[in-house]
Amino acid sequence: MAQASNGKRKRDLSPASEDSNNKRSNGEPSPPTQALRPKGPPRFTRCFEHLHEAISLSDLSELLQYAALGKTVTQPSWCRLHRQRKLSGVTVTILDDVTQVHFYRYYPQFKNLRRRYKTRGTLLPCAGDVSSSILNSALSYVETVTSENPNSDLRWHPVIRKFGLKTRRLSAYVLTAEEMSKNKFPLKGAPNCKAFVCTGKDDHVTDSSPLYGLDCEMCLTKIGQEVTRVSLVDSSGQCVLDELVRTQNPILNYLTRFSGITEEMLAPVTTTLSDVQSKLIQLLPQDAILVGHSLDCDLRALHMIHPNVIDTSLLYKREFGGRFKLKVLAEVILKKEIQSEERKGHDPSEDALAALELARYFISKGPKQVVNLHLQELWGGSPGLPGSPVNGFSHTSPTLTSPLASLMSSGPPNSRLTFGPALLKMGQPALQLGRLAGIDSHSSNELWRRQSCSSDRKVLEALRRQVQSHSLCLLHLSSYSQLLTHTHPTYTHRNLRKLMDGLREMCVVYVGPLSPECTERDVKRLCSSCGALRSVRLLSSTRRVHAVVEYELLEGAVLAVERLNGSELLECPVKVQRPVGEFTLDTEEYLYDLLEDALNERVIYAAGVTADDPHDLQMTMDQFGPTEGVRLLPQRHRKKRKHAFVKYHSTEAVEATLDPSAVPSLGQVKVCRALTPPHLCTWMPDAPETPLCNGENGVTEDGRNRQDVGEEDVDEELEAEVDRKTAGVMRKLDSKVGKILDSLPDNTLSIVILPGKESFHGVPQFGVCFLEVKQSSTALPSD
Repeated sequence: MAQASNGKRKRDLSPASEDSNNKRSNGEPSPPTQALRPKGPPRFTRCFEHLHEAISLSDLSELLQYAALGKTVTQPSWCRLHRQRKLSGVTVTILDDVTQVHFYRYYPQFKNLRRRYKTRGTLLPCAGDVSSSILNSALSYVETVTSENPNSDLRWHPVIRKFGLKTRRLSAYVLTAEEMSKNKFPLKGAPNCKAFVCTGKDDHVTDSSPLYGLDCEMCLTKIGQEVTRVSLVDSSGQCVLDELVRTQNPILNYLTRFSGITEEMLAPVTTTLSDVQSKLIQLLPQDAILVGHSLDCDLRALHMIHPNVIDTSLLYKREFGGRFKLKVLAEVILKKEIQSEERKGHDPSEDALAALELARYFISKGPKQVVNLHLQELWGGSPGLPGSPVNGFSHTSPTLTSPLASLMSSGPPNSRLTFGPALLKMGQPALQLGRLAGIDSHSSNELWRRQSCSSDRKVLEALRRQVQSHSLCLLHLSSYSQLLTHTHPTYTHRNLRKLMDGLREMCVVYVGPLSPECTERDVKRLCSSCGALRSVRLLSSTRRVHAVVEYELLEGAVLAVERLNGSELLECPVKVQRPVGEFTLDTEEYLYDLLEDALNERVIYAAGVTADDPHDLQMTMDQFGPTEGVRLLPQRHRKKRKHAFVKYHSTEAVEATLDPSAVPSLGQVKVCRALTPPHLCTWMPDAPETPLCNGENGVTEDGRNRQDVGEEDVDEELEAEVDRKTAGVMRKLDSKVGKILDSLPDNTLSIVILPGKESFHGVPQFGVCFLEVKQSSTALPSD
């Protein structure tokens, strides 16, 4: 049935077909002011909230294709490579047979990897040869782009991908129920919104429905953020409501820096949240559309549900799901200053009016004109696609924006061009260096250059001679693989198992002595306030009852020793201490190295968090300084307190959060410096109970069947020698990585891959990948 002539649309109208398949993922947005800064060298970033998500080899291939071929292939969805056109080359270094377990067990040996590479991610175990898989990966390219279509270079902009190029009417920008759910707006019937008040307004809006701007300010109480001021601006820009609100709970922190609220302001206030809810319902017309910036936070603070909303943080979309600050949008779009630092706190009526004007501007201009007018100021780039890939190779075409597009369009209709051949056809074949005897050579000699090197030192020498001539270099360092071929599999797997056990042992604390009536549940209740628990076990074999408590993360054990030692459990004072063993003797030095890890810079760990939404926790932590990101850790039981990592923009904010004077503002939340790198969800997976022999023929090097080599045959001195040799090899591999990085030209994207193993007695051995754009500043810091 055709739409009514008055433009009336049902609330849950589906988006246009051209946008229905559009998806954006989780790369990191640049800061709001980044677009205003002078352009610098290329750099790689990934959103803090998504650093814990594992990376697959196909993800890495997607990044490498974009780095080498530019915007004629699809941009990676899991990260962001800024200023790709300025890259001088790409180098991938693969440490054969090395896993994530090796890196963290021999962590002190890897000075270059942990200090010079600012981005690190867990890598899903790689099967087969890594470099051949990368070069044989199918290109995920964009459709052929012709100069006859001036709009085609805008089609990948996040705003255009969402709303299209056509100017739409007002009702098209109202969020659907699905979009509201995705962006965590309170919805009728949602489990966590049962006590919320519905405005009772119509779920049908028209293109002439009135817009109302809404903004709230909050203060911190024992239950989290509670609203203390509400402002509503009508469609003419007049403020029709500006009320201070008395909170239901005592205020712990007024957050005056942001809210502008002081104790003196709220002292005479008698207006309650219920009063404000009633006033809002009376003021809003039946078809009113609420407008705000991150409006979900305001509605949740008001405990209200409204079906018709426009969120300006979702109109002016940034790449990879990022959002601009209201202050930045007001400055760039409206040419006005709000939230001035000279004034104490925000003015909600001013913010509500700014959001209303931003929405009107977007609707009147349309997405295409908004992007064209403010592309450089807001999004910091030109819409045009680059005409040349990395390393200075220049190609032009009169009708196509890149030679790769021509190559793609000239092939058979159903053919799929792969990465290696694409580089070859563009005149920049990849270079593959290493011990290549075991590498799959299927068509490789014709499609990319392969050079066998007898040692890791020869790989480095060959790279130094040829790095300037290739846009992509893939290096295999095989020192550890060579060690494995000369080591009995029993020792190899016992060593790996001991490494895993040793890492887990650092997350263990002993609690006791305990009362005879004490149960595991009592111990869990006490210890879970410091972090997620892996296991709790009572020791009855000791003279007095003790408990062995294992945390998921190192921070839990550290907080337990610092905060729970001397606590009372069932009226019995307990001591919390670390175990003393072979792998824990150097725990303090190990923890110090983790504190110095580049990934843990400006990051704190928070235990005992009550907030369900990262935005709520972020507002709490913002009182100590602006935060860059918040990640709530997954919790097995929804009712239990959560734990989180918070990254600040400055070290001063970290110091302020850790200062003892911050304890009253934090309430029951316990904080410490982060020790666990952001890419680890848990410190260590479950270790296998028995060793596993690798190899395909079931026979050891000395001719015995593998099943005949048991635990009774193990020589402890030889086992210790294997551990020493492994540590030495890891140190040499790291040294080679540092020398490779030193030999690269500036602006080279350097990726180091520890590929992991598919399975170790049923337990996958994850790998690690390290990413950094080489600059003169990436030199190894002096000790």
